[in-house]
Amino acid sequence: MNGRPVFLLRPDWSQPARAGIDLLAAAARAREIGGTVCLLPDSTHPLRISLEDAPVIAAEGRQAAWLSVRWRMASAARELHAWWRETTASAAHEWRRELRRQAADERLPFELRQRLREMADATARYARPEIDRYPRRLLRAPSSVSLSRTLIEEARTELKACGIDEGVPLVTFESRTRPDVAAAAIAFLLREGYTVARVGGRGERVRSCDRVVDLTSMRPRSPLLELFCVSASTFIVCESLNLQQLAYVTNTPSLLINAREPFVAYPVRANGLFALCTPIDLETAQGLTIGDMLTEPYFRDLRKQEARGRRRGSYGYRDNTADELIKALEEMKACIDSGWPGESESQSRFRARVVDAGAALAAVSPHVAEWGPDAGFIGDGRLVRFQADRVS
Repeated sequence: MNGRPVFLLRPDWSQPARAGIDLLAAAARAREIGGTVCLLPDSTHPLRISLEDAPVIAAEGRQAAWLSVRWRMASAARELHAWWRETTASAAHEWRRELRRQAADERLPFELRQRLREMADATARYARPEIDRYPRRLLRAPSSVSLSRTLIEEARTELKACGIDEGVPLVTFESRTRPDVAAAAIAFLLREGYTVARVGGRGERVRSCDRVVDLTSMRPRSPLLELFCVSASTFIVCESLNLQQLAYVTNTPSLLINAREPFVAYPVRANGLFALCTPIDLETAQGLTIGDMLTEPYFRDLRKQEARGRRRGSYGYRDNTADELIKALEEMKACIDSGWPGESESQSRFRARVVDAGAALAAVSPHVAEWGPDAGFIGDGRLVRFQADRVS
């Protein structure tokens, strides 16, 4: 359009985090090459979106119909390619296993067994499916996302009906940890003068309080209400990747807790912190160190859990304690109050260690290849200081 490259996008706003990440990644690509983001209409959530640092246009009329056909064709081609990629990798994996099994048969001549091993090694690259890397570099620079005034007013009205007034210091709190640990963290936030909006808990009822609002139990009508709640927050406390990514859309400071490994959890933006939980070896009942979470055996076990439908593997997990959570909250508040000063030496060393481990593990772990460093960049955020000091 007008001689500029166009990035065609139809965000699925029934999944706000995924839609937001797709939008930010498309905007970053458009900035890099001087292109335009074209949004196709969504009948479910017809949003008007603008970005300060990238041009966004909305397709309408015949143009929208024609582009929608192109979008469906491209989507079908991507799905077919993904299916073929997965099928080919699966077949190659089985063929490699059979070749290796035959190569171990001592009844066969040595030369033939050697040839079978070479064939198995040559098949290895086909047995690994292509991996779509998490676009960390594209999400690094904040983008100011603006939604339609009508939707903003609707969300403000709904938040006010839930008991959240505009302008109050708000913290969105998501935690599936033990109720007593969550209660201690919420009590700390209340003492610091914040109003707390609770989302995504285990389903337990939060004790009613003028400054604690349980949005989960209220079942808000708008699926985008959580997005506006995050946008209105001074910072968020989250336990899911979805909410952390939603904070990237609104550029809201975030603290992710109970992370089970450092790659997925590592914050892309400088205004992000994360805290790791403690893995427990179920055979010895001993806790692992944070350094152990950067080794191949640890990620090999995570891969086994995924292959078995997320059944229990060799490790259990102990959530952050109330004291650890309060230390993390104190660091988050101090960073916000002081304008996010530079990180400590121990936090810088830990980042470098994660980047080095990611480069080494990406060749053997598809999980790390997907979520690990993006051309050497893991993120501008940091591990909470008390854990980084412990590693050092």
